[in-house]
Amino acid sequence: MEYCAGIRYECRSAVYTGSLTKNEKTCRLVSVLVGEFFVLLTLIILITKKEYTHLAMCVGSFGMVWLPIIAELLFSCKMNMPMFIFGELYALSPMLGECYKLYYITNWWDKLLHICGGIVFALFGLFLFRMLTGDKNRLFAAVIFALCFSVTLSVFWEFTEYSCDTLLGTDMQHDTVVKDMHSYLLSDEPGVSGHISDINEVSVNGVTLPEAGYIDIGLHDTIQDMMVETAGALLVSLYVLLDRGRHSPFTHLKSAEAELLN
Repeated sequence: MEYCAGIRYECRSAVYTGSLTKNEKTCRLVSVLVGEFFVLLTLIILITKKEYTHLAMCVGSFGMVWLPIIAELLFSCKMNMPMFIFGELYALSPMLGECYKLYYITNWWDKLLHICGGIVFALFGLFLFRMLTGDKNRLFAAVIFALCFSVTLSVFWEFTEYSCDTLLGTDMQHDTVVKDMHSYLLSDEPGVSGHISDINEVSVNGVTLPEAGYIDIGLHDTIQDMMVETAGALLVSLYVLLDRGRHSPFTHLKSAEAELLN
């Protein structure tokens, strides 16, 4: 069994390598080397500044740089160069957010990554549908699958954020300062929603919070993340329907692999 798996992997690698032009091989090599150099530079900066909190994220990014190539080999496909570069940047983006504090000094970095995630996962979902079914004509079904695939991954990622915040004490679900509250708990009558407006000060255990408002527990962030990721998937769906699925960033190499095995 292990021998057969080894032969299949060698065939897949040979087909993948053979499918790349000289320019594509060069661009992939340069992209990976630039990514690894950037991660190494970030690691040196963190150590120099004695900022050890994000070292694990930085070290893990050495492997993240290889994710586009791993995905190509694992699913026997080839990305076009714009998609490959986009995948490289997306793989490095969590490190940029954590190590360079873009998650905290900007209001848009996290949302940008989520909308990009919706785009990436929808495009991959489209390829996955065609790979599993071998049918390139059922365009509407492929779009529905891609949309559902992307949204499902978004939901599972929010599960991950919630689990980390609950079990590990992290703050992946960024809090939002709200000025108004509406809740049944604020009313004395059953079924009647009470509300508080213009919240400008909140105290917990006698300590006044530094924000001028009520700090939620990540609900707004979670819903907004899923909304923008769904928006990214919808953009892909619209593009694919208008393009009639003619220009996919993924090329399936399974047929060439099968020929080589036979």
